[in-house]
Amino acid sequence: MILKDKIDLKNYIESLSRKDSIGVISGSFDGLHDGHKLALDHCSSKVDKLIVLINSDESIRLYKGNERPFIKLDKRIKTLNAYNNKLIIVSFNELIPNNMLEIIKPDIYFLSKEWIQNPIEKIVLEKYNTKIQEHPQLANTSTTIQNPEIDNSKGAIFFDRDGTINKDVGYLNNVNDIHIPKENLETISKLSELNLFNIIVSNQSGVGLGYFDTKTVKKINDEISRTINKNNGRIDKIYFDTSTNENSSKDRKPNIGMILKARKDFNISLRKSWVIGDKYSDIELGKKCNMRTIYIKNNKYDYKSNVKPDFTINKLPESLKIIKNL
Repeated sequence: MILKDKIDLKNYIESLSRKDSIGVISGSFDGLHDGHKLALDHCSSKVDKLIVLINSDESIRLYKGNERPFIKLDKRIKTLNAYNNKLIIVSFNELIPNNMLEIIKPDIYFLSKEWIQNPIEKIVLEKYNTKIQEHPQLANTSTTIQNPEIDNSKGAIFFDRDGTINKDVGYLNNVNDIHIPKENLETISKLSELNLFNIIVSNQSGVGLGYFDTKTVKKINDEISRTINKNNGRIDKIYFDTSTNENSSKDRKPNIGMILKARKDFNISLRKSWVIGDKYSDIELGKKCNMRTIYIKNNKYDYKSNVKPDFTINKLPESLKIIKNL
């Protein structure tokens, strides 16, 4: 069964018997392969109704890069339906399917081993006591692995600035107060050898609060970039937002505006990317974009989110081994 949109989905959910168990699996299904079929068959066997949330062309492009999808949405949906016409298939246009899950309130949400630890969907699923279950997968069957010559996109490391790269002195407004630990400079130098962009995304609410101006932020950013470059590191670009918590823009972390700008500027594949930061807003930002997340523990800010990081470290140098090994 193919549903057109959220309204169709809502009507379908309301039509179901309370006795029907509902499962959900989500993905791009950009070329139906044996790994997809194994997962779909397994998930279908566990519930009365299996809903397949399939990424729109636009959401795949945002997540995986400008070369994707290989197959347009209409054909991907028809292929799924032809494989198993008992599937309930509906597309979504966001990077994550949380809005759709709010409508469905499933009994079981199926994820692969790669994504089952601390998924961003958990903040919705916990409200409805949804079970999260791992589905089987076949090694080396992903569409990306099968089409390496087509996928030219690169990932990125998105760094928070204050407290992650340089010491957090609170509303940094003078270049003389910039202090980047030597071990951080060495780490960024080694990370710069990887096939990843290095990008800083920073909330600078001091501007919105009137403590300093945009010119000051740019001057500080330039000095941080120069210092990193002098020490054989590389920062490809710095994005910052000047709004405040009370009047936040679409760019203020954990909103994803700065990530979308960087993705467009550099044709970044978010699925190959990382976020490193010392605040929960950094981790929420990464999870909203399906990137891997590394949280640097600190004693200055409370961690106020139910969204958990993929990795937790004590200082930036520990991130090098994690990123190189994955």
